[in-house]
Amino acid sequence: MARPYTSLPPGAKRHLESMAENGLLSESRAASALGMPFDQFKRVVADDADSKKIWENALSIERDTLLENLWALATSGDRQAAIALLAARHGFDEKKPGSGNNVTVNFSFPAALGDDEYMKTVEAHKKMISSAEGGKDA
Repeated sequence: MARPYTSLPPGAKRHLESMAENGLLSESRAASALGMPFDQFKRVVADDADSKKIWENALSIERDTLLENLWALATSGDRQAAIALLAARHGFDEKKPGSGNNVTVNFSFPAALGDDEYMKTVEAHKKMISSAEGGKDA
């Protein structure tokens, strides 16, 4: 039985980047193209830091390529491409009005008063009201 892979084979970086530039990157295709069993490819990418970096860079190249293709379609008048580009880049969702420009309002309330503090506050307010009404007992 062949020895399990501990890192991506030589030339993997160039090969994966080439696949990514064509927008054809997937784990199963990459494993097959590199001559690796799929489970070993996934394990190597998860466990080996250099292999993980190569894979993440290839994914970034693919994402950029696909966004460029989407941009070309959107600027040529493809409405669906424009919507997909807005969703991918800015979180736009046409089913939710106002998505992408969400506003959040937070209310901060002071901590609750203890019983004694509350009664002091009530008494102080009674005195203020009483003096405002001209000395009448409230």
